[in-house]
Amino acid sequence: MKKVLLFVKDSQSAIETAKKIQKHLIDRKVSTDIYINRRGVKPKIDIKGRDLLLVVGGDGTFLAGARTVAKYQIPILGINEGRFGFLTEVEKEYAFEVLDMVLKGQIKYQKRVMISAYLKRYKTLRFLGDYLNDVVVSKSNIARMLELDVYTMGEFMMRVYGDGVIVSTPTGSTAYALSAGGPILYPLSENLLFVPICPHTLSNRPVILPSNFEIRLVNLSPDGMAYLTMDGQEGMALKKYDQIIVKKSKHYCLMYPNPKRSFFEILKEKLKWG
Repeated sequence: MKKVLLFVKDSQSAIETAKKIQKHLIDRKVSTDIYINRRGVKPKIDIKGRDLLLVVGGDGTFLAGARTVAKYQIPILGINEGRFGFLTEVEKEYAFEVLDMVLKGQIKYQKRVMISAYLKRYKTLRFLGDYLNDVVVSKSNIARMLELDVYTMGEFMMRVYGDGVIVSTPTGSTAYALSAGGPILYPLSENLLFVPICPHTLSNRPVILPSNFEIRLVNLSPDGMAYLTMDGQEGMALKKYDQIIVKKSKHYCLMYPNPKRSFFEILKEKLKWG
């Protein structure tokens, strides 16, 4: 690896850690730049030609980084400077050790499923982006039930009355979908997860679908009552009869795992199992 971009959370601690990592890389004759990711600002950076995106921050910073490099298929390594660390798996005290293993080719990256989201409004279909965690339709600021029709592969699946729905990747199954009562999917599995949020009909349960299925959500609620959120970081108000189409992206998130901890060790630590 010759060119690395440090994608850094906008915090003093993360920036200080990034500067130490930058020096470590320069000592190894690796070209390095630092980009500070500011909340609410869509990254505008030249990512072409980079061999690695090194995220220094929390899971939110990792998600922003994953969206930035998805179409270029640049692998990502996450150093944790956040609260949770499901995605930024490497604690900063092990950053140099794990980074050196990556630079030497001693760790293989994983391929994580991403999802593509589209908005169909009237007759116009608009591509919204590729996302690593989830696409969510939920209530806006009015505390009334939403009404949504759900289709899978063109077949009517259910009508949901409730607080909304989540369409998640396996990676995103430990995020909002888990809080809404969804199952945990192994992150390397090839599936999509559909989770109703607080449904009025209690038989509306989470459903695990093959990754080649297309999910279409039709908003039947009044204008402005439903809100669309992607990865918890991008969003917009929906109009009545808007359709949200979600399917597996043609791109994967190429992610280096922490060689010192398995997925189940992370679950035990973060979810206090055992």
